Amino acid sequence: MLSITGTEALFADLSHFPVPAIQIAFAFVVFPCLLLAYTGQAAYIMKNQGHVKDAFYRSIPDGVYWPMFIIATAAAIIASQATISATFSIIKQALSHGCFPRVKVVHTSKIFLGQIYIPDINWILMILCVAVTAGFRNQSQIGNAYGTAVVIVMLVTTFLMIPIMLLVWRSHWSVVALFTSLSLLVELTYFSAVLFKIDQGGWVPLIIAGAFLLVMYVWHYGSVLRYEFEVHSRVSMAWILGLGPGLGLVRVPGVGFVYTELASGVPRIFSHLVTNLPAVHSVVVFVCVKYLPVYLVPADERFLVRRIGPRSFRMFRCVARYGTRTCTGGTTASRGRSSTAWRCSCGWSR
Repeated sequence: MLSITGTEALFADLSHFPVPAIQIAFAFVVFPCLLLAYTGQAAYIMKNQGHVKDAFYRSIPDGVYWPMFIIATAAAIIASQATISATFSIIKQALSHGCFPRVKVVHTSKIFLGQIYIPDINWILMILCVAVTAGFRNQSQIGNAYGTAVVIVMLVTTFLMIPIMLLVWRSHWSVVALFTSLSLLVELTYFSAVLFKIDQGGWVPLIIAGAFLLVMYVWHYGSVLRYEFEVHSRVSMAWILGLGPGLGLVRVPGVGFVYTELASGVPRIFSHLVTNLPAVHSVVVFVCVKYLPVYLVPADERFLVRRIGPRSFRMFRCVARYGTRTCTGGTTASRGRSSTAWRCSCGWSR
């Protein structure tokens, strides 16, 4: 189990390091070290069969015990980074599909877009790790929880690979069947074993997964309902034209911004504003913000502006496109004014 999970952990580093670097490091450094370590432990156990539980540390000579202890501890800390990085990547993918509440994502590299840091998720991971460590009474229960989580992740990954191989890679059905059968043969064997460990600590990852699944489902369901409502309740251009020149209202000097998630059409909130306000600004701009999977959108391609309705209406749509790293230029005062304007999601700002 540990050897398989260690191999799968390599895939978590694909977003942070090039594939050749991982292949070279594993082939010439990681694999030889693991081979020597496991061979040495096997030889030690053959001569000292009573030291099976703690064979690794007992097999270390006294002269190099503490240096090896420090190296092993550092290796465990570094290995945990794979889990943290994988969690960040999964949360980012869920955000892109609208399946997770919005959190701050910090991109730490201009070359590898997968190198990200999510402060809120990092704190949640820390709290959960401390709670699990303090809540379990012995190491065996932590191992059962870990094994249950790993086996279920392996099963989910295998089932998700099937449509990818068929629809994306266009693999032959025989290749898909061979991959699925071999993978499930191993994973279902492990899964049948961890079923007996659910009441001995394996229930913890199931509870955590269920809680996150509930949050993601509710957020996605609400987001879909909100978007469908905005799409079906869009204001028709015929209604706007029926208002007459100047939208039938007093136009005061200034620019009014109306935030909307619609890239086309006029949002329903605009009809509410026109109906209830005695005046509107001389220029009305509907702002839609979109995030693209690139590091930085060039300045000349960042804003797409087009006119809505006749020229006399002076209404425009602006689609603001940003990359993974938003440009932060200008003075502090100018940034403060811009952030104040953007927070007026359904109102007017000068």
